[in-house]
Formats: sequence, C-alpha cells, structure tokens
Amino acid sequence: MRLIVTSSLILLIAFANVPPVCGAIKSTNNPQFDAAVARALRWLQTAVAASEPHGGEHVLATYAMMKCGVPATDPLVLSGIQAAVDRSSRTTYQPVSPYDHIYGAGVDAMFLADIDADLYKPNLQVIANYIQSVQRSDGSWSDTPTNPGDVSMSQYGVLGLWAAQRAGCNVSPQVFDRAADFHLRKGNQDGGWGYRPGTNAGPGQGSSTHNMTMAGAGTLSVARFVLHGPKFETDKPKEQEADLFGVMKKVDPMADSKKIGSAFPDYKAANGAGTLDGRVERAFSWNMANLTAVSKVEHNMYFYYCIERAAALNELGNINGTDWYTFYGNGLLTLQSEDGSFKTHSGPVSGTSLALLFYMRSTGQILEKLLPGGLLRGDRGNPLGKKEKEKDPTALDHLLASIEKMDTESLKVDESEFDLADEIVRSVTSIQDPEELVGQVDRLKKLVNHPKAEVRQPVIWALGRTGDFSLVPFILKGLRDPNVDVNVEAEFALRYIARKPSGFGLSSNPIAGAENASDSERLRVANIWRDKAYKAWSNWYFERRPFEDRDGFDELEAQIPVNPRNP
Repeated sequence: MRLIVTSSLILLIAFANVPPVCGAIKSTNNPQFDAAVARALRWLQTAVAASEPHGGEHVLATYAMMKCGVPATDPLVLSGIQAAVDRSSRTTYQPVSPYDHIYGAGVDAMFLADIDADLYKPNLQVIANYIQSVQRSDGSWSDTPTNPGDVSMSQYGVLGLWAAQRAGCNVSPQVFDRAADFHLRKGNQDGGWGYRPGTNAGPGQGSSTHNMTMAGAGTLSVARFVLHGPKFETDKPKEQEADLFGVMKKVDPMADSKKIGSAFPDYKAANGAGTLDGRVERAFSWNMANLTAVSKVEHNMYFYYCIERAAALNELGNINGTDWYTFYGNGLLTLQSEDGSFKTHSGPVSGTSLALLFYMRSTGQILEKLLPGGLLRGDRGNPLGKKEKEKDPTALDHLLASIEKMDTESLKVDESEFDLADEIVRSVTSIQDPEELVGQVDRLKKLVNHPKAEVRQPVIWALGRTGDFSLVPFILKGLRDPNVDVNVEAEFALRYIARKPSGFGLSSNPIAGAENASDSERLRVANIWRDKAYKAWSNWYFERRPFEDRDGFDELEAQIPVNPRNP
C-alpha cells in the first residue's frame, strides 16, 4: 500500500527526485504575450513572496507559476505543493474553507497531478474521494448540501476529478455522467448557462453569462473527453514508415485518435457524445452571438480561464479571421495593469493567476501530454478554421440524404428526434471548410419546413453558421415557427449573420415571465415576441437586401400578425 505524501516529506522528495530547472519561462510564441507573461509572473512572484495569500489562492498562484515553467524546486512553488499536500495527507480531505471547499479541492488536484501524478496519487485519491462524496443528487456541486447547484463550482469539481482520473485514481464514471446530465438539463434556452440554474442568484440573475456559459461548455467537454474520448482528430505521426522501395506509406490521420477512447471502456454513458457535442456547440453559438474580446464583468479574468479550456477541448478555430487564442489574448492585454498584474473582483493575485493560465494554455498543456500531435494550432477545429478541403462526402452529406429519404411517420419521437438534432449539429461542426457548408444550402433550405421542430431547430442553426446574407429570408421563417426553441435559434442565427450580438434588444426567451402560466397565456406572450422579432429583423433585411430581390410582397407579409398554434 502506498503512503500518502505528507508535508514533512516534501523538501526531501522535491530536491531528491526533481532536478533543478533553470531554463527560460515557456513561450506563448507571441512576443506581445510573452512580454505580458513576464511582467505578470514577476508581479505574482513578488506578491506571493511578500504576503502569502489564503489557502486556495496560494495554490492557484503557484499552479500558474508552474504552468509558466517555474520549476517544482522553486521555493514559492514548493510552498504551494506543501499547502496542497497538507490538506490531502490525512484519510479525509481538509477543505480550505466551507464555501471554497470545491474550488480549493479542484485546484489542489490539478496542481498535484501536473507536478507529479504518480508521486501524489494517494493524495489525489483522498481529494477525489471528497469531491465525489459531496456531489449533489442532481449531478452538481455547491457551497452547502442545500443550496442550488452552482455551474462555477461544478466546473472545479469535474476538473479535480479529471486530474485524479488522469493519475489513475479510482473515480466513478457515473460522477462525470451525472455532472453532464445536470448541465444538459439546467441550461438556458439561448444556449448559455446562469450561475445557479433555476434561480436568480449571482451575476446575470439567472440569465446566461459569458463566464458561466464557457464554464458549462468546458465541463461538458471534459465529460465528453473522459466518457467518450477526444472530439477531434490528432495530427499524423511526425515520421512516416517507408516500404521496401523507399516510398512513404499513407498514414491514417485518425490512427492514434482511434486508440484514445473512453477512460471507462466498460461503462455505457447515459449521455452520448453527439448530445454533449451538440450542447457545447450551442454554448459557442451563444458566445459568438454575444462576442467580446474584452471581458467587462467583475470576475473578468475567470472568463479567459474558462474560454481556454473550452477552446482547447473543442479545437476552436478562427474568430473573424483571427485564431481564437490571439483574438482573446489581445483582448486580455488591454486589461493588464501598469505593474503587470491583472485585477479582478477577487483580487489581483487570483486575476493574475487566471490570466497566466490562459496565456500558457493550461488545458492545452494537458492535452499535449495526453494526445499525439500538435494541438496548439489556432486554426484547427471549427468550421471557421483553415483546413484542407476534403472531396469525400461529409457526415452532413450522409445525414441529409438519410433525412430526405426518411419516412417521418415512422420516426419514434422518444428515441430519434433528439439524436437527430444532435447529429445535424455534430455533422455541421465536422465540416472543415465554410464553403462545404454553403454547398449544402439547397438541401438545408428544404428542411426548414420539416414537420419536426427537432430537425428545424438545428437546420436554422446550420443556415446561420454559413454567414450568408441571402439566407436571411429562410431564417426569418424561424421567428414565426410555432416552436419557441426554433424561434430562439433563428434569433441567434440572425444576430450572428448581422454581427449584432444583442440583436434588437429582445429577450432571448420568447415566453419570459410566463414560464409557469397557462398554455393560452404562454402562446399570447410568445406571439407578441414573434411579431416584434419578425418585424425588427425583416425591416433590417429590407433595408439591406439587393434591389433585384425587392418585390414588396414580403414587406406586406411582415405586417401580418403571427398566429402559430403552440407557445
């Protein structure tokens, strides 16, 4: 039986087993970012040496130092290791405080796993046992057993368990599945998340926020990675094998990726990969519709910490022609103080630590160790990234062909409709070049009138992803759809095409304030929203469409009140 590492062994172990590292701090490969990192790291080291922060913040700061390349033998990093070990050296984990219990446990686990997962495995098991023991029945984590689930705290619970799982600790796959289920059930209709779903507590008062939406996307992405393996392809090996005649053999770029499946191969997850991927894509759609490179909320640094994880696990591509890392990194630069720190609501030590974790691609470093190939390229992943075109039929080709041939009357509602919607979303996001998606427009347009809302909704989303102004008339139909989910999808698709993150100021919930009202009242409220949205976006379109597309009849149609059957 292996012994738990205790603080009395830290100095001996650290200096005996970890050779001193005196090299340069890791580079971001961006001179501006490197300069910002150097200033921030210098400020952070000075601040921590001058006055040791409280427990959780102390380990967060030293964790950020380590991610920058500061060696484990550095006195400050060593002090963080000792603090994390102190809390996990008994049979039961000792939280930093009642409120921060999961935040602290998550950071302690990530730190120890990245420092030396094998050495600290017993300590990590203690932390994992604690995190699993306090998960709520709905799959979330919170500050107390009775308070509603907290998306932010749940993120740290999952991160801590992921760290323990990577170290080989005993972690139940059901914990990840339940956490995923919480996020799937508790998200907002607009694709984002609030702080404590189902309540008006915290920033946003129940509405979706950038911080919680990217935290939720990151959590679901970790669950997907653990339960089903990575979403993306890995690069082909650096050295190809030559045959007897010296000709390089063709290498399957998915060969390594196929070997990396679920961390729990004998467990059948309740939440499929397509479901998780589709929900994450909706979160990214919300983020694009509310796009900002400079976070202006009080917990501003938290956003960058979350977006790095979500982007890395989903290989986010370009944003308005700039790779995601540069786009957000440039925004973050504007928030650096003259002294090198990054200030946030919880203080400059936390803020600077989170900023450094973004710049050093904290999650990207983890994936580099787990997966073959280079995952840190900014242009990989989503349809906005730059990749070589493939001439073979795409997943969307096959899916649309199946839908077009499908007998809709034979489709089982309880089994197929949600899987079908997820498949459409997943197939669209698999497209490697925007032009390939545009090539499917004619087929997608036909599905705008599909009898099932679960098909119409992702089709509207896919049309929006093309960014094609000429498709606005088809998306406008979605604003008058009898299903509110389709209405919301159409609203966000139009915001995306128009580059108007807030649209025309309408709520992202067509039945806001009437959620618990009668069916007739919900229908009345929804129809008012539909009328306002349709008229506002129609007028926007009429003012901008080409002259040859103007006939006057659609402008007259826009004045006719909507009367769908359902709220």
